[in-house]
Amino acid sequence: MKIDKHNIITLLDENNQDVVGEFLSQLSKESQYTEEAKLHLMFLHSAFNLLSVQPLENLINTMTEITIILNGHSRTKRYELVKPLKVIPIYELRYAMNQNEHLRFLFFPFQYKGESNYIFVKYFKKTWNPTVDETNEMRDLTYQMYKRVQLNPEFYLEGTD
Repeated sequence: MKIDKHNIITLLDENNQDVVGEFLSQLSKESQYTEEAKLHLMFLHSAFNLLSVQPLENLINTMTEITIILNGHSRTKRYELVKPLKVIPIYELRYAMNQNEHLRFLFFPFQYKGESNYIFVKYFKKTWNPTVDETNEMRDLTYQMYKRVQLNPEFYLEGTD
């Protein structure tokens, strides 16, 4: 059985910041000191890994179960992992930190030189109390980056020397 691999790539945003990479790096540092950060990092690692080996259509609008083992105890979350965001081809990878805080990582699929890539540009934290929801703004910024990558994929995916 052949499993197609999708590259997970983070890009600098319109402010020249790798906000997704920086967030994950910071969470990785925190995970050395707190169980909570370690738990979140392990779930996110599993979510990104699943995205890298599953066809996107298998994850969209379906319940996905992720189980991790932390300190000998298994923990399971079952939720809608990937959701399309009404502007094609922008999606969000979803993760609930707790009942109130929900991380959203915005990305788009992009084929380049025969390889499948999921390009992450933005992330934000959505909360219910107080209500904070940057979905539309972040989706539109991610779409603008998608258009830039489309116009000049070599620059964004190969860099410049």
